[in-house]
Amino acid sequence: MFQHPDDCAKRRLTERTELRIAAEFLMIRGFKDEEIAVQLSRYYYIDVDELNDVLAAMPAEKSRPGARQTPQWRQVA
Repeated sequence: MFQHPDDCAKRRLTERTELRIAAEFLMIRGFKDEEIAVQLSRYYYIDVDELNDVLAAMPAEKSRPGARQTPQWRQVA
C-alpha cells in the first residue's frame, strides 16, 4: 500500500518555556489572550491547559516590580 509522506505534520508545543515565548511573541504583535490558543493551534499541537496556566501567570509577573520587560527569544525550530 502506498503511504503518503506527512509533509503537513505539526510540531508539538507543550513545554512551558516554549509556550511562554510563543505567547509573548504574539502578544507583542497585538494578539489578545483569547486569540493566542487559536493562532498557535494552526501551526502546532499545543497543550491548552499548560497554555492557559502560562497566560494566567503572565500578567501577574508583569505587575511585579523588577519583572523582566524584554522577552527572551530563542529559535524554536
